[in-house]
Amino acid sequence: MTGASASARATLIVAMLLVSLATAGILAWQAYAAAAYHRASAERVVRDYAALIADEAIRRTSAEVGYAGYYTLTSALAQAAGKPAGLSAETASALRSGPDDRRRRAAGLARSFFLIDRRAQRIEFFGQRPGAEANAELVKHLARSPAHEGPFEVFRSPAGDTFVSTQARDLRGNPLSVGFELDHRALDDWLDDALRRQPLLPASLMHERFNAASVHVSVRDAAGVEHARLGPQHWPELGVVKPFGDVYQGVLAGYTVEASIDPSAAAGLVIGGLPRSRLPFLLGLFAVIAGLTVTAILQLRREMTLTRLRSEFVSNVSHELRTPLTQIRVFAETLLLERIRTPEERRRSLEIIDREARRLTQLVDNVLSFSRGERSVQSLSRQERELAPVLREVLDDFAPLLRGTEVELVARLDAGVRAAVDEDALRQVLLNLLDNAVKYGPRRQQILVALEAVEKKARILVEDEGPGIPEKERKRVFERFQRLDREERAAVAGTGIGLSVVRDLIARSHGRCSIETGERGGARFIIELPGHRATPALEEERP
Repeated sequence: MTGASASARATLIVAMLLVSLATAGILAWQAYAAAAYHRASAERVVRDYAALIADEAIRRTSAEVGYAGYYTLTSALAQAAGKPAGLSAETASALRSGPDDRRRRAAGLARSFFLIDRRAQRIEFFGQRPGAEANAELVKHLARSPAHEGPFEVFRSPAGDTFVSTQARDLRGNPLSVGFELDHRALDDWLDDALRRQPLLPASLMHERFNAASVHVSVRDAAGVEHARLGPQHWPELGVVKPFGDVYQGVLAGYTVEASIDPSAAAGLVIGGLPRSRLPFLLGLFAVIAGLTVTAILQLRREMTLTRLRSEFVSNVSHELRTPLTQIRVFAETLLLERIRTPEERRRSLEIIDREARRLTQLVDNVLSFSRGERSVQSLSRQERELAPVLREVLDDFAPLLRGTEVELVARLDAGVRAAVDEDALRQVLLNLLDNAVKYGPRRQQILVALEAVEKKARILVEDEGPGIPEKERKRVFERFQRLDREERAAVAGTGIGLSVVRDLIARSHGRCSIETGERGGARFIIELPGHRATPALEEERP
């Protein structure tokens, strides 16, 4: 597959993933909108039931106060005014203590009684007299108001006093107005009794999940003062507020009823109850889909990067293989055609063939180790052994690759340092590090190879005199197919897998590898393996 077709295929896949994500978002939004509409509809039904409760509370309390209270008491006052004794303090007192239970209960609503001679514009109070301002307002109102329809009339002064009056006549036929001033504290008991007498909803709607504790009702006056309350808690999201208005001659005009229903008991009124919000679930589901989409895009991008790196790797390996193969073929042909003039030239040709064959072997070993590592099929045969002889043998094998260069190997190997290693794996690690030191270092340099024991660890150092590796790049260079930008710009040949093989082999040996800046400014590669020292150290040696 060409690069253009792979890019087009990746673009198509990304577009499809984004379209899938957008579709999931639209479906999630539609599901949320449907659930929200369903809940709003259910809430409207519950609020309608709350309105029904409020209407029943208004009807019941107005009838209780208006008929059993105001009408009963004003009728008794009108009868007393038409008798020979007329309305007096004695007859008013008799209403409070008389044998008629209904009249005696109704008289409890009165703070005081009054009689107004409409022709003489004279007012007389029996009991606690209201303030002068309320007194004047009452007389003025009754003097200018025509004869009212209905059994009684309710008047509220600007100061908040409430007066209930009715029309009457004395024995001589003179028009009178008789009534009482309302005691609001006594009214609270009437309101409370009316609300609690029986359920505010029809019995057909009441069952085990919906009872009196599921309803809240509050009666308040125009100033917001609560006079009666039913239910322990208010649920404003499922509640309504309704005014009393002029129901039953306006007995409680200015008052309001606040009614609400417990959401947990709404299942008793609405089939299935109030649907729960699906927003958290939908948001979580959409987040999962978005996360999977982003992960897929990132994996696709990573796969494209790996494909590009593999392509570059194949190209680099081909280039790396071509160079030693070309050298081997040229000098082999020279020998076959007997173009050699002196024994020294013959020896030099053979040395070059040997050196390039070793380099070719090392490259092939790296590719094989990398392939096995990717497939996780490479196993190491680790045995405890002394490391100095192994390292010295590797240096001897590497020495022929330095012929014709100005690179000098310096070995500083402590004797007696032991560790459990696979000899072939350690050889390949060291050869990779030495090859990198020669490849990326200056033409004239010393490469130091050291071995020491530090805190129950065997430490191997390979240090060159090259430009070193920037600190921010030191972890990246151990990844597969990774090379420094300066190396690619300088057209230095390489496959990008040598250090990846080093890291993999050391990790399989239960060790670790790292990079730091050496004493001479170059790169210092550090290999640490579990080990120990068995004998004293040897002095530095230089092969």
